[in-house]
Amino acid sequence: MVHISDNIKRSKLKIVLARRIENGEFKYGERFPGLHQLIKEYSVSYVTVNKAVKMLAAEGYLNCRAGVGYFVCYVKHEHEARKEVNFITSKKYMDFFREHHDFGLELFRKSGWKVNLLLGDDIYDFIEEINSPHAYSILAPFTMINWQRFSATFKHIVERTIVLGRLSGNPEVTSIVSDEYESIRLCMEHFAAMGRKKVALISAVPQSELETLRIAAWRKISMDMGNSLEWTQNHLLPLNLENCSDEKSRLDLRFKRWVKNELKDAEAVILPYGLVNFQAVCKKAGTSIPEDLAVVYIGTKNVWESQYPEIDFLDNNYPGHFQFALDILEQRLKNPGNTAGAWYFCSPKGIISHRTADVEEI
Repeated sequence: MVHISDNIKRSKLKIVLARRIENGEFKYGERFPGLHQLIKEYSVSYVTVNKAVKMLAAEGYLNCRAGVGYFVCYVKHEHEARKEVNFITSKKYMDFFREHHDFGLELFRKSGWKVNLLLGDDIYDFIEEINSPHAYSILAPFTMINWQRFSATFKHIVERTIVLGRLSGNPEVTSIVSDEYESIRLCMEHFAAMGRKKVALISAVPQSELETLRIAAWRKISMDMGNSLEWTQNHLLPLNLENCSDEKSRLDLRFKRWVKNELKDAEAVILPYGLVNFQAVCKKAGTSIPEDLAVVYIGTKNVWESQYPEIDFLDNNYPGHFQFALDILEQRLKNPGNTAGAWYFCSPKGIISHRTADVEEI
């Protein structure tokens, strides 16, 4: 007798069940048959069925609702879309950028879109919503998304999904991000106008694709300004905050060290993160801003501007990201099924300087 391994059994069962889902036997949103029902139907072990169903969930055919069971979230990409959009983000991010998110959501509503605001910390909690037969989705922003979790519905994802505020990690999935070259160019020209060319760059997550673009732009402009390769290399200051559980203590520790050492021979610094911590560390160290060290906080316009008049701000035009998203989805609604993924770069608004009450626009 030829022995068939459990791996082969579960893979074959997974293929059979996937084909039944694709053929429409189990519809989007319906509860999938329970494990014991499948055991009886296919005369296989609990382990085989359990593994096969988990494989379906891992590819985006099913979604597990804790304590309830598995539900079908597979949808063919030919489904007709409605003027409906899911805006999916975390509560922390929503609270921090509420003003801009409210603007973006209202922008869609005024254009006749139904907007569903969905808050959570794990993008995979919203697999069913992202796979919705009728809605588009804007994801803003989550850590790097594993698109293999959506492999069963990837064509649908490409046509219906936009990642806002960070690169999607897959060129087929549309992203809208800040134009990092323009942001850095604005910052460096702003400092040069002040007579400051030794500009350090603090990077929150230097391994990310978006910050890689920012770093490359800063390196080029820094060296074009006459700074040596060695000086430029020594003044890229990484925080490495990805998946960091001790964020505040790490911020304080790094900032204290840099203000005491690396930033001693810098005339200015571009700061994308940790403004409150950085300002407090400088004050305690006796480093005066902007006399000793000029600072541009690169991010977005918010309430901090009035609290720190000595800090200049680069407004990265987050509302403009929403306008991009609206234009793209309006176009997709008019021309369904003709979508090619792309990364769009949104130009910053300019630098806000309270000391001069000017906005330096590009």
